[in-house]
Amino acid sequence: MAASTTEVQGGKGPQSATAAPRAPRENGLSQQIPLPARYFLAKPDGGGAAPAFERECASEAEAIAEAFKAGITYYSIVEYRALVDCSGKQPVFKKEVVKRNP
Repeated sequence: MAASTTEVQGGKGPQSATAAPRAPRENGLSQQIPLPARYFLAKPDGGGAAPAFERECASEAEAIAEAFKAGITYYSIVEYRALVDCSGKQPVFKKEVVKRNP
């Protein structure tokens, strides 16, 4: 009686344990420039539907530390300016990060 068996030569079948490394995806996340965010502590009694800011912190590290000490949350805000590009057939809306002067 002859039995047929299918063997995968060298472990290169569809379920190989050693897969070739993949190149990172080009979704733009790896090449993003850090945004100039501003950090604000939340008002302790804010609890409403709209964010309520108490004071601005100089850095995210300071905001995290102060928010932890006070048992509150903090906000990270990035400011944008709306632009429109009318060079094509239809206008294209774009955004530009507003840079603050220290």
